[in-house]
Amino acid sequence: MRALLGFALVTCALAPAQAIVTLEQAASRSGRDFAAVYEGREVTVRAQVAASPIWALDTYYLPLRDQGDYGLVARGDRPQFDGIQPGDWIEASGVIQSFAGFPMLAPKSIHRLNSGAPPEPKEVTLAELNGFRYLGLMVRTSATVERVSDNLGGKSLELVDGGAAIAVFLPRVSRPNAGELRTLRAGQRVRLTGLATQFSLERPHDNGFQIMLADPDAVELVRATPPFSPLLPLAAIAGLAVIAGLWWLREQHLGAQRRSMRAFHALSEDIIAAASPSGIAEKLVRVLPSVTPATAVRLYLYHRRTRSLERVPTSADPEPMAVPLDSPPEGLVAGAVACFNNRTLLNVPDVRRSPLVKLAIKRNLPRSAMFLPLLSHNEAVGVLEVGNARRIGYFTVEEQAAAQHLANQVAASLKLQEQQRMREQLFRSEKLAATGQLISGVASELRAPIESILQLATSLAVYGGRAAPARDLALLAGESQRASEIVSRLVSFARPEDSEPRPLDIHALLAGLLEFRAPEWKTLALRVQNRLSTEPALVIAAQGQLEQVFLNLLVHAEQCAAEAPGKTISISGSLIGSRALIEIGYSTSASAPGDPAGDQPQSPFDTLSSAAGIETGTLGLGVCQGIIQSHGGEIRFRDDPGTARFEIDLPLSPAPAAGAGASTGDGRAVSALFTLLVIDSDPAGQRQLVRMLSAHGHRVVPGRVEEAADLAQRLRFDAVFWALRSGAARNTEIQERVRAHAHPFVLVTDSYDPELARVLENAGGMLLSRPIEEPGIDRILQRVQALSPSRS
Repeated sequence: MRALLGFALVTCALAPAQAIVTLEQAASRSGRDFAAVYEGREVTVRAQVAASPIWALDTYYLPLRDQGDYGLVARGDRPQFDGIQPGDWIEASGVIQSFAGFPMLAPKSIHRLNSGAPPEPKEVTLAELNGFRYLGLMVRTSATVERVSDNLGGKSLELVDGGAAIAVFLPRVSRPNAGELRTLRAGQRVRLTGLATQFSLERPHDNGFQIMLADPDAVELVRATPPFSPLLPLAAIAGLAVIAGLWWLREQHLGAQRRSMRAFHALSEDIIAAASPSGIAEKLVRVLPSVTPATAVRLYLYHRRTRSLERVPTSADPEPMAVPLDSPPEGLVAGAVACFNNRTLLNVPDVRRSPLVKLAIKRNLPRSAMFLPLLSHNEAVGVLEVGNARRIGYFTVEEQAAAQHLANQVAASLKLQEQQRMREQLFRSEKLAATGQLISGVASELRAPIESILQLATSLAVYGGRAAPARDLALLAGESQRASEIVSRLVSFARPEDSEPRPLDIHALLAGLLEFRAPEWKTLALRVQNRLSTEPALVIAAQGQLEQVFLNLLVHAEQCAAEAPGKTISISGSLIGSRALIEIGYSTSASAPGDPAGDQPQSPFDTLSSAAGIETGTLGLGVCQGIIQSHGGEIRFRDDPGTARFEIDLPLSPAPAAGAGASTGDGRAVSALFTLLVIDSDPAGQRQLVRMLSAHGHRVVPGRVEEAADLAQRLRFDAVFWALRSGAARNTEIQERVRAHAHPFVLVTDSYDPELARVLENAGGMLLSRPIEEPGIDRILQRVQALSPSRS
C-alpha cells in the first residue's frame, strides 16, 4: 500500500502540465532578470477571449482575460483560432514561451466552454502601462503623440502623458488597400485601444512596454490642432529672432574657442621648435595671456648643482632669480617650490589670503595664481607659474588641464634641447677624433718621403760647392713630388670634390693610382702585375668619384693580398665593343675577407656589402657599387680558390656628332647632366626611381639611410631624393645633415600635402608624391636646373 501511495505521489509530481493555473500565475515573473516563471512548462488556463486575433509579423495574437482582470496572450496560426469569437470562454493547454521578454502561451489545444458578451477594454494611464500588471489585456488610454515613424514591420508612435511615455505599434498588413495612420502628426491628442505587450531584447526584462494596435481605426483623434491665431506669425518671428540671436552668440563663443585652440596648438609647436629656454619663456609670455586668463607667466628651471629653481629672464621680467629648494624665501615663489617638491599642480584662488605667501605687505602680487610642474618621463625639470592680476577665483578644470599639457610640452622641449646639446657635443668630439685620425694618416703617409728627402738633403750637403749627382737630384725631386701628391690627395678626401662630368681616360687614371700606391705595396712586399692597355679608354665621368672608387678597391685588394701567401695584385684593362673592362685581381687565403662562407656562393652585392666593413679611409664598397652603377656600369665579384677579383664594366664615351647635344636613351634632350642621390628604405621603390632618373641621362647614386650623411659630405650632389615610407623611422637628424651639404632636397611621400609642399618650397626644397610619373620627374628636374647656379 505504501509503495502504491508513493508511486501516485511521484506521478503527480511528474505531471504538472495537467494543473490549471490562473492567468496571473501563467504570466508571472521572477528573479533579477524578470524571466517567466513557467518558461518552457505546459499549463492549462481558463479565460475569456477579449478581442479578435491580431495579426502581426506573420503570426496571430489572441488576447485572453479572466475574472481577476489579468491578461495573457495566446500566440499561434489562424487555423488554431477558427470558430472562436470575442466573449467566448475557452480552456487552452500549451507551453509558456517568452518572445523578447514577453511570456505568451503557445496553445496545443483550445476547447470552447461557453459564450458571453465581449469584455470592455481596461481604462488605464500611460504610467500604469509601464509595468507588468496590465500585460496581455486590451486597454484604452489617452495621450499626446510625440513622434511618428515607419519601419519594416509597420507604423510606430511614441505617446507621452504626464511625464510617462510608451510606444505604440501598428503592424503592416498585407492588404494593399488597408488603412494607415497617414494624417497623424506630432502634438495631436489621441485616444486609442490596443493590446498591452512588451518587446525587451536584453535582460533584465523590465522595459520595452508597448501597445499593439489591431487596425488604424483603433486610434481616435481627441483634440484637433488649435485654430490659427493672427499673433502666431509674430510669435514665430520673435522666436526665430531669439533663436538667431542665441545662435549668433553661440557662434561667436565657438569662434573664440576655435581661435584660442589654434593659438594654443601653434604655441605648443613653437615651444617644441624653440632653440633655448629663453625662447620658450618669451613665447609663453607673448602668447599664453591671449589664450588663457593669465596676465603674467614665469618659467623656473631646476638646477641640479645648486639645488635651486632659476627663473628664466624675459623681456617682461628681465631680472634673473634663483630660489633654493631647501630654504625658499617668503613670497609667491614659495608656491613654485611646493609645486616642484610635490610634483603636482597647485592652484591658489586668492594669493593675498594664501598661507604660502607670508609677506607683511602684499602689494604687486597677482590676485590668483597657478603653479604647474614641468614633467618629462616622471621627472620634474622645473615649474611654470601662471598668474591673474584681475580676478580672484580658481582656474577652471579645463584651463588647468590645458595649462598642464602646455607645461609638459615645455618639459619635452627642454629635454629635446638637452639631447640636442649632447648630440652636438658628441658630433664635435667625433669631428675632433676624425681630424686627429686624418692628421695621423697624413703624418704616417708623409713620414717615408720626408725621411727620404732629409737623407738626400744630408747627402747633398756633403758635396759642398761641387755639383750634386743627377741621380740624387732626381730622387729628391721625385720624393718631393710624392709628398705633394699625398697631401693633395688626402686633402681632397676631406672636402666635397667637383663632380662635373667630362671625358676621362680610365687607363691613365688607374696608372696614376698604381704609381701612388707603389711605395706602400713595396713596403708590404706585394707583387704587382700591371696589364693595363696602352690604348685610351675614354668614359664620361667625374674624375674624383671614379678615383675614390678605384682607390678603395685597390686598398681592399691590398689588404687581402697582404695576408695571403701569394701576395699578388694584378690590374688589367681592355676594350670590349663599346665598353671598358677593368679587372683588379688579388690572391686570397682561407680567412680573407673576400672568401664566401661555406660552399654557397654569395651574390656580388652581398660580397661587396660584407666587405664594406673594412676600414679603408675612403668609401665603403657598397657605396662604390652605387657610384659605378650611376655611371652606367656594374661591379662584379669573382671568387676562385686562392684568388679573387673585381670586374668593373663602364660604357665608353660615344664619339660626339657634329651639332648634336646630349640626349637620353629614349631621345629626350638633356640640357644638363646632374649627379643625384636617392635614399629609400624600400629597395623596389629605390630601383624604380633610379631607373626613371637615369632614363633622363643623369648619374644616380642609390644609398642607404645610414650612409646618406657620409655620402653627402664626401661627394657633391646636385639634388637629393629622400623617400619617406609609412611605418619607417623619420631619421630627421640624418636628413638635416644631408640637407646641409646637398641642395635642393626633394622629399618623396605617399600622398601630396599642400602645406608640406609650401614649407619645403620656402626652405628651398621640393615635394614629389607617389605614384611617380614622368611629368612629375620632369618638373622636379627643371626646378633642379633652375636652382643650380652652375647650370642656370
